[in-house]
Amino acid sequence: MHKKIILGIIVFLSVVMYSFSEENDELNWNQKRFNNKIFLGYYSSYCDDNIHLVQSGYEAVFRLANIKPEFNLLDMGIGLNGIVAYDMVNGDAKDNLGRMRPKNSRLTFGFELNWNARLYVIPIQKINSRIYLEGCGMGLVVYSRKFPDTRTIADNGSRGSHVNIGVNVGLGMDYPISNFRGFTTIRYYHTSNGKEYEVNPGLNAIGILMGLQF
Repeated sequence: MHKKIILGIIVFLSVVMYSFSEENDELNWNQKRFNNKIFLGYYSSYCDDNIHLVQSGYEAVFRLANIKPEFNLLDMGIGLNGIVAYDMVNGDAKDNLGRMRPKNSRLTFGFELNWNARLYVIPIQKINSRIYLEGCGMGLVVYSRKFPDTRTIADNGSRGSHVNIGVNVGLGMDYPISNFRGFTTIRYYHTSNGKEYEVNPGLNAIGILMGLQF
């Protein structure tokens, strides 16, 4: 009787330990294949306006082309981020190209639904870091008003739209921060309405984006 009880306990513990190891394997598999990404970016326009933009958001990341458990060649992500833009033109003043602009400085809020691809091109083993290229071919950007507003004194009708497409391309590096991966990207960012309307002013900006992947 005692032998049967001991045997039953051994079988029970074996099943529990096996289930626990399976859960750990599944958890490890998920951690190797899926990541989360949070980030904060700042951009400044350089073309026919003077706009500063802050961007903050989240991406769910799927890791592809795993060479080693800790190294993969490609990340594919989909995410949502918030946007706050400020047009620095205030009053009848000149813009970056020296053209007279009417008073239209104000905050513009928005959000962007986008996908992003990141290709790791140069590993730096000594500091456990990687250089990467990344970009988004087409995202959905929605502003709280018609934006950007590039009207001048001579041209009183050149404004963007509420709904736009967004494109970005960047070069960056990821690096270890405690148990996470930090990253810094220098990025070109563009939004416009894709010539769907007769008037198609666009936002063109260069910025820096920093965040954590975990």
